[in-house]
Amino acid sequence: MKLDVTPPSGRRRKVLQGTLAAPVLLTVSSASASSVSSFGRCLRNLDNQRTGELFVNKQALSLDTWLRKEVEVLRFEREGKSGWFYFDRGRDLYVRLSDPTGAGISKIDIFKDWKKIDQSKRWMLVWVDRDSGKPSWKMQVQQPRGYTATTKSCYSSLMRA
Repeated sequence: MKLDVTPPSGRRRKVLQGTLAAPVLLTVSSASASSVSSFGRCLRNLDNQRTGELFVNKQALSLDTWLRKEVEVLRFEREGKSGWFYFDRGRDLYVRLSDPTGAGISKIDIFKDWKKIDQSKRWMLVWVDRDSGKPSWKMQVQQPRGYTATTKSCYSSLMRA
């Protein structure tokens, strides 16, 4: 049996030379995969937080960190009563801003029975796909299946990749 009496620095040199001689294959995940993974973690952290109001006016927006999009709202009047409505493309109905998840009114009924007296813009929550981060194109009031609300900071970190 032969005893290795090479000084420690010499042994390290031999080990390093041996490892550098072999080909190395490294796999690195893409930036987009990392951002989607980070976005998913961000959404999981938001799961138990209340999103607040679906619609906000410009003054309330400064206090809100949720991702929102400006949408058109219409004020209709019937028999002396009026209300602000938004057209929910996901449900194909006009819904009241004061009760967005309640029963809506069809396009035919609202233009037949109600008179449009005003219009404005409001900011509405944007629902995003939990897996891909893509926003729902329907801009609907009720949360679509597989979609969730996100903050501006979560969404902007995904979009930078």
